[in-house]
Amino acid sequence: MSKPKESKSTNTEIVSKNSKYLKQLEEENLKLRIENAYLKELRRLRLEGEALLKKQRESSTASEETSN
Repeated sequence: MSKPKESKSTNTEIVSKNSKYLKQLEEENLKLRIENAYLKELRRLRLEGEALLKKQRESSTASEETSN
């Protein structure tokens, strides 16, 4: 027994649906990449700020100790 051939329109519909789905996935992937980059930069800035505050505290503590 041979398989019945699918009509050309059915194949076109499948390709169209797959194309749309692929486009949706690519858009979602792009959005997630942007969000990930944003969160990484936010974390980097936060850690940089914390390090700066720590350094300032250490230097102010050291200056208080030398002034006593």
